[in-house]
Amino acid sequence: MPACSRCLVEVPPGTALCPKCGAAIRPPVALRPAPKRESKSRQRVNALDAKDKVFGPATFVLLISFWLPWYSFSFGGLGPVSADGLAAHGWLFIAVLNSIILVLYVLVTAFGVGDLADQGRMSKDQLLALLTGINLALVVLAFLLKPAGFGWSWGAFVALIAAVVAFLPFGIPLLQARRGR
Repeated sequence: MPACSRCLVEVPPGTALCPKCGAAIRPPVALRPAPKRESKSRQRVNALDAKDKVFGPATFVLLISFWLPWYSFSFGGLGPVSADGLAAHGWLFIAVLNSIILVLYVLVTAFGVGDLADQGRMSKDQLLALLTGINLALVVLAFLLKPAGFGWSWGAFVALIAAVVAFLPFGIPLLQARRGR
């Protein structure tokens, strides 16, 4: 029920003047729920395109996987001995640097600081396909060149899956374009 804003007497709906003090009665204002605001982090994630949302996390997992156990063997009574990808293949540092560049690209894009390959000779997708393709090739090579006497451990499979997933958003359109020729 509406009330006078001056003397606080309740008045029937539709009354224009307060019967006690004569002040104008304002019509009640219907409150609308406040619109939901997106957080800045959610806006940043939404600003990324679908390819960035796939290859970014996959490349981050790949970056971590270089220090996971890639190869292992059982050493008598001492138990299993394992080696990470970088310890077994020092040249994988190229893929580590490449992965750092790709993760930084996604972060720079998400924070709106800049973009990659705006003025270059290659399109952004071509450059990202090249970088993720190099990572995939290096990981497959390291996967196949396991040290003698060692078996694969779970880190090698994580790295292989992450490298494939990171390359797929760029590799599938590339393969489709080649078949269409």
